[in-house]
Amino acid sequence: MVRFTQAVLSIFSLSAWNQATQPEQVVQSTTGAARIPVGHHATSPPAKSIAIVGAGSAGIAVLKTIFDLPEDLRTNWRVVLFEQRRDVGGVWLPDPAEPNPPHLPETPLYPLLHTNTPHPTMTYPGFPFPPNTPLFPSHEHVKKYHGDVADQLNLTQYIQLNSEVYAAGWRGNSTHGKWEVEIHRADNETGRKQIVRDTFDHLVVGSGHNHYPRVPHFDGAEQWLSSSLAGSPKREILHSIFYRTPEKYANQTVVVVGGGASGRDAAKQVGLTAKKLYQSLKPNGTAIKLDPLPYVDTVGPISHFTQDGIVLQNGTVLYSVDTVILATGYQFLVPFLSRSPSPDVPAALTVLPSTNYTSDTAPSLQTNTRYIYPLHQHIFSLSPTHPTTALSFVGLPVLIANCPSDIAQSILIAHALADPNVLPSRADLLSQLLEREQLLRDRGYDPYVAGHKMVGGDDDAQAYQDELVRYLKRRGAIPDDGKDYVEQWRRDARKESFLLNRAWSRIENAGPEAVHKWLDGVETEAQWADLLGRLAEWEKKWESAHGDVQDDALRAGYWEAQY
Repeated sequence: MVRFTQAVLSIFSLSAWNQATQPEQVVQSTTGAARIPVGHHATSPPAKSIAIVGAGSAGIAVLKTIFDLPEDLRTNWRVVLFEQRRDVGGVWLPDPAEPNPPHLPETPLYPLLHTNTPHPTMTYPGFPFPPNTPLFPSHEHVKKYHGDVADQLNLTQYIQLNSEVYAAGWRGNSTHGKWEVEIHRADNETGRKQIVRDTFDHLVVGSGHNHYPRVPHFDGAEQWLSSSLAGSPKREILHSIFYRTPEKYANQTVVVVGGGASGRDAAKQVGLTAKKLYQSLKPNGTAIKLDPLPYVDTVGPISHFTQDGIVLQNGTVLYSVDTVILATGYQFLVPFLSRSPSPDVPAALTVLPSTNYTSDTAPSLQTNTRYIYPLHQHIFSLSPTHPTTALSFVGLPVLIANCPSDIAQSILIAHALADPNVLPSRADLLSQLLEREQLLRDRGYDPYVAGHKMVGGDDDAQAYQDELVRYLKRRGAIPDDGKDYVEQWRRDARKESFLLNRAWSRIENAGPEAVHKWLDGVETEAQWADLLGRLAEWEKKWESAHGDVQDDALRAGYWEAQY
């Protein structure tokens, strides 16, 4: 195991929290100050209390949909969203400090990050980006978008920043109980930290899944790391969560492992400054490309390392490599659910290195780091230790447009919180989950490896969102307008993302006047949808007259694959 892997995995140790519980909600300063009671939230107990974790796209979606409920359905609810960082935005909020491996950064965000899909397809329904936003915006635009939505909907009053949910455990049984939650609250001005204990009826997890790197083991990596060549930089293996700028790799020979979004960006950016760049990919990926990258040499998967080189599975050896960037994805971990807030409350989520249980045999919620289970529709915990609506997740699905998907999931959660009878029995929900897992097997996927991926791409992702909302219509919880949840223009634009990216690149290359011409007067969601349609037709005509550029892209050998 490489040193980096050992160091990172040590950070992920999820030992139980051993401090004694306290009988009432208190605040305790880490400086040793006396405990003081927290004030009551209302003159009468709330009818329902809900804790939401994370102020990224998922948490904001949950807040929005809860307060979209008719007021009589949420009378006297107490709703609190805890965000451990200084502002809303999730992964789109930059890290204030430079990465310092092996200490994990707050976000994998890198300065040159732009969206890889047009922003109108990524929005909360009914909330477009501001006028004149570039069609494939930088991360600054996306961060501001989340803040604008929270401000415009008056959601910030329910958000507690600098408040980390450190531990949460269910005190109760399968029919009733409370979440005991321990919050570590930081004061950025004084540097002091307080420990706050609270209780809630329901816990909604929207804290994302791009935090804990998945680091593969390669035999011989330690030997390779310790054998840097004289006069060359010290060899390095690091996960893409630490990647920030391509200048660091100027005149180096670099291997990027993986071809997801971060792998593509790392290869595209580092390749411009590196002396030589290889991209190591599995051979069974789908070739997709925005523009040809002649400076990227695509190779197969890594087998192992030697003192002198990196040996590929086909026997080829790569020599004189300085840095390996592992764009190998992330683990599905929720540390605060794997810690207990008090000795007599069990942890809610068990982390196992392999699948010791299946969804129908698990005694509690499990994760094998690829799949959190048993969850109905990637949302509701079916753990037999608590009621079905006690614990839910937003934002777990992968390969999906987050904001619209988060809203679809949150609508179902909000109505289930208002009326648990919206959902069938746990036994029925579990039966549906087992059926879904079997359908994945029938398609050639192991559900415990595929995890929360929408394996069929956009078609599966859109069908998933439609079904969540359609179910509520069938139950009579929301009016049936006869329409699918995912609008046709979003479906069309998602399918044509690469076409639209090529079109937008040509427009930006033509200069500010061309950009202004296309964006002038585009403000409403309908106008953004119309722009996407016009832009796609414009690009199709241009490419028809100038040759099939996509064939060039495919020949460039860019692969979509992940370790």
